[in-house]
Amino acid sequence: MVDKILFVDDDPGILEGFQQLLRKEFVVTVALGGQEGLSAIKQDGPFAVVISDMRMPGMSGAEFLAKIRQKAPETVRMLLTGQTDMHAAIDAINEGNIFRFLTKPCRKEDLVNAINLGLAQYRSVVAEKELVKKALDLERPPSDRDSQDNCRWDQIESPTGLPGPSKVKDLLVPLFGVDPQVYVVLLKLTVLQTIEERYGEEAAADYMNNAVQFLMQALRSEDRFFHCGRHVLMAVLRRKMPLGAVRMEIARVTSTCREHVMEVNGRSIMIATSIAFEMLPVSQFTSFNEMLAAFDPQLSERREEKAAGES
Repeated sequence: MVDKILFVDDDPGILEGFQQLLRKEFVVTVALGGQEGLSAIKQDGPFAVVISDMRMPGMSGAEFLAKIRQKAPETVRMLLTGQTDMHAAIDAINEGNIFRFLTKPCRKEDLVNAINLGLAQYRSVVAEKELVKKALDLERPPSDRDSQDNCRWDQIESPTGLPGPSKVKDLLVPLFGVDPQVYVVLLKLTVLQTIEERYGEEAAADYMNNAVQFLMQALRSEDRFFHCGRHVLMAVLRRKMPLGAVRMEIARVTSTCREHVMEVNGRSIMIATSIAFEMLPVSQFTSFNEMLAAFDPQLSERREEKAAGES
């Protein structure tokens, strides 16, 4: 199935321009305003990437993307804006947890690059569903689990030397529901799979180590990092700041990733260090299971429906 792109704007001329500009590169659908965009998601989804204008009557881009996050959490959300209002940026981060900001006017080259990164992120999210399922399995009694599968999950072979998912669980369990200053950040290396497929495991390991070193240098020395899946890192942070301010900190760090130069077959190749993130406060959860389900709203809804059906 070809991944689809949705553009949402209140100007039909701009939407037609996007369709003409990108028709050879992507499968593009357009929607006139937020309500029509929500209808498109329901009728024609799923969409890999949704790009929305910020200033729209009735429903702002931040509000629209927040709704998309609830209805289609795997969809990568981007904001296209012609203004630099910081309050609007904070709203978009807090409400829609957007992947990229794009500034009007946006060159075709920049737009295509952003969409390709978004597609890589979408495919990574879909592929990492297995990560959540395996992590949820940690909550079940050992007698209910297959010991071999549990062993594979607990002993991830990380080229970074970082501890694995069972260690982050040990760290977080005493903090659930009691510590409002602790935040968990799920960090996804969105192009790692592409690097591994094109250049091999050694290049991918080099890329991951570079990304880990960048994050450790950009964040605080006391922040804890874990390797929780093939392309997924987890960071545990302690901050005396509200959630929105911490989101801004992580958004700033991940948006300023340096480019990484790799040596492949005697050639120097420059690749952007692309990192997407999701973030949650530990205090709002009572268990590791509940926290991981919150990183995947659709899985959480399915589990609630199953529980209701069994009652």
